[in-house]
Amino acid sequence: MDHRWTPILDDLRERFAADTDVFEVEAYLSSQGYDRRQIGEILSLLYSDNAPAFSLDGALISREAPLRVQGPHERGRFTAEAWGYLVVLGGSGAVSLNDFEQLIERALVHVDGRIGLPEIRAIAEDGGFDDRSSNGDRAQVH
Repeated sequence: MDHRWTPILDDLRERFAADTDVFEVEAYLSSQGYDRRQIGEILSLLYSDNAPAFSLDGALISREAPLRVQGPHERGRFTAEAWGYLVVLGGSGAVSLNDFEQLIERALVHVDGRIGLPEIRAIAEDGGFDDRSSNGDRAQVH
């Protein structure tokens, strides 16, 4: 772990309960002057150490694989919501580590521009990993 984040991680653990919505923590970090890259790094460290993993239906599960963070080539492509959705899929056990990487690669190859939640859900649904999306909110993936 990068020790420069230890004070902020300690502050966040004191300030927020473990089940606090990640968007609240993100908003707090943003108000403290952290940029998106720093916030992503801090949240990755915070939730990989602190938070229990939950499945898509809310059941508590054990997290066996390490939390994957975005590479430099992925940071500008995925929206926060799309990346969060992928992390939930990976942490829930709905996809294996190999399938998780293939979802990311498929999104990078087949979606032009920013990859949002509708696009990543469509890719996951097409791969058989998520059938919760209704046809009305599906994006066309080429």
